[in-house]
Amino acid sequence: MSTVKSATAAATKTAKSAQAAFEQVTGASSEAMRQQYDRSLAAMSEMSSFGKQNVEAMIASASAAQRGFEALSQRAAAFTKLAVENHMAATKSLMTSKSVQEFVEKQTEYARSSFDAYVAELNSLSDVVADVAKEALQPLNERMSAVSHLMHQNGIAR
Repeated sequence: MSTVKSATAAATKTAKSAQAAFEQVTGASSEAMRQQYDRSLAAMSEMSSFGKQNVEAMIASASAAQRGFEALSQRAAAFTKLAVENHMAATKSLMTSKSVQEFVEKQTEYARSSFDAYVAELNSLSDVVADVAKEALQPLNERMSAVSHLMHQNGIAR
């Protein structure tokens, strides 16, 4: 009988030990699973935020480009209007010429002033285009810097 009691006690002790080990493993497994879930949730949230910032940068870039194109269109229209007005004034002036010599002098002066105005406008427009490009690309450059920083931070790029 004492063998049965000691066998029963040993079996009970083994069962309790197995149960404790099982509870320890399942507890650790549950904790690891919860931690992994929390990390995954945080990563998804970070990715969502990063994507939102990318979309916002694209919208800001497109808005800056649109504003720049509107400014360029307005400048082109204003320059064209002024050029037509100058052309009409020059035509009237040419019609009042008293001699061929006066006509040639007026025509030469008009051609020179028109060319100078055109070159000045092109120089000014090239500066405006450069500024528009810089402003439109700035939000995208910032996002590329953020991607590069994130890659370096996570050891993806070295």
